Amino acid sequence: MQQREKAVTHSGHTESAVAMLPQSQQKREKIMTHQIRKTGTVLVGAMALQFGLTFGAVAQDMTQVEVLLPIPEGFAFTPLIAARELGYFADKGIEVSTVVADGSGYLSQQIVAGNSDFALMGAADAVVAFNRRDDIRVLFCNQVKNVYRIVARADAGITSMAGLEGKALGYTEPGGGESQLVSAAISEAGLEVNKNITLLPIGPAGPQSLIALQNDTVQAYSSSFPDVAVLAASGIEWVDITPETYSNVPGACMVTTEEVLSSDEGMTAATALTTAWVEGQYYAIENSQEAFDLVCDTIESACENQAVAEAFYAEAMNLITPPEGQRPGELKLSSWQTVVDILAASETVSADLDVEPLISGENVQAVINAAYAGQ
Repeated sequence: MQQREKAVTHSGHTESAVAMLPQSQQKREKIMTHQIRKTGTVLVGAMALQFGLTFGAVAQDMTQVEVLLPIPEGFAFTPLIAARELGYFADKGIEVSTVVADGSGYLSQQIVAGNSDFALMGAADAVVAFNRRDDIRVLFCNQVKNVYRIVARADAGITSMAGLEGKALGYTEPGGGESQLVSAAISEAGLEVNKNITLLPIGPAGPQSLIALQNDTVQAYSSSFPDVAVLAASGIEWVDITPETYSNVPGACMVTTEEVLSSDEGMTAATALTTAWVEGQYYAIENSQEAFDLVCDTIESACENQAVAEAFYAEAMNLITPPEGQRPGELKLSSWQTVVDILAASETVSADLDVEPLISGENVQAVINAAYAGQ
């Protein structure tokens, strides 16, 4: 939002040129530009001449918007990459840079302290932040489904949390992002740790967790979807036993404050960021293969291992794609109340915490209305 030194920059003149085309041609030309980049054909200059444009003539000042992320850009943030590379951010007059922070909990601290205007963080961390600062607001969710899962090895014969009685459930580490989900799911299933279920920290996806699963040290595992996808690509066949109640809670969501939204500059940036990101969500859902190729072209390291990339992308898009009757990124009060219930089970927040102000209000609604106006 402010004129800051960018941590990551991916903008280019081509998107600015496309933004100057008649509205009916803009998306077609952006997609054509991506295809030109993908094939390596040097036709961008010719395209500009065809429309009587020069890059210098259409250059425009962009407002810099910085977003904190819990993990590096990749398939989890396909809508962000699509919005940037297809010029949706440029259409709205913003240039978005991202800074990777030390996990979602740290992002919560930064927003509460007022050190950042926008951060993408887990729904549970957003609720905790709101519990500490009551003007915290959520604009949309990048994933409308829970990024944390509880999965069992298919060969273990476990099909529900109740089936973990007498078994061992692996997780990343004490205090990991999945810990609240695990605690709530165990309690709901009537199980008790160290009595009829064992919890073992086995780390994220890697040799340690893979060996623990292969050697039957644990029969099930809980972590975020990237770890689940990587282990699946390593040969582990999963059965998802995440309780349905917790499956459709929001994943990572865009968080800001009422203080930011109360200024004209902040409101303009929030509206542009949300509108372009949601447009990126629609594009990724409606053009799955093209979006996959776009991420691979933009972040080559994401696709070094094709099998892992495809597994990761499939799971990422599953979490981004909303259930029937819900729009991409849309906020639902019932889902946020479930987040409160999960946190209340471990006494992190009060069970009667009212989270409606977190996802509503005049400014939030104005941003939401603008984001879906053209969809």
